[in-house]
Amino acid sequence: MNKPNGFSLVELLVVVAIIGVLAAVGIVGYDRYVENTKRKVLLQNYDKIKRFMETEMIIVANGLGSAVDEYVDGTKQNKKIDGNTTCKNFLFSMKKFFLKDSESFKNPYFTSKTSISVDNEPWGNHKPGIINFFCYKSTGGYGSGAGCPIANAAFRILVHFGGTPHEFKYKTIGNRASPDSIAQGKAECGWMQSVHGDWHKGSDAIDADANY
Repeated sequence: MNKPNGFSLVELLVVVAIIGVLAAVGIVGYDRYVENTKRKVLLQNYDKIKRFMETEMIIVANGLGSAVDEYVDGTKQNKKIDGNTTCKNFLFSMKKFFLKDSESFKNPYFTSKTSISVDNEPWGNHKPGIINFFCYKSTGGYGSGAGCPIANAAFRILVHFGGTPHEFKYKTIGNRASPDSIAQGKAECGWMQSVHGDWHKGSDAIDADANY
């Protein structure tokens, strides 16, 4: 008896099932690769930003000359940042510096957006890919101490992958935790109206460009 040509229905079904399993595994592997690539790019950007800002903190705290223009409420000033630049203005000036090239520090999760945001939003409100700057105090109160001159201020840089960022993903920069009251803050960080301008409250440091 001659053996029939071609494959039986059972054999075809087995082949289709195997292909389906391999495709599913491939898709999962590809998605994991894409996610890991995005996280790697974001962490590389975060590391560049953190190292540069640490260097700038050393420069301004020691009265050395910075190359970063100071911005106040979005307006470029005729001076560079220095130790008397308030925490809020320092952070916004740093954002302007990093984003002077429109293609720099793109959000790898939303490539039409920038990664950098200066805001006091709760951690969970940030979309993946945000690198968040904010002034702070040790017991919470995002934005508290935003009026302190940066040489005596404290701020954080957080990187968000969605939800609450892992603790080891952020770096605290600054000399002190901001105090619990405005009066205490002004006294402890050496704020003077004639030198530092208006005192910034936490609610002042909301970034209109933030991608929540």
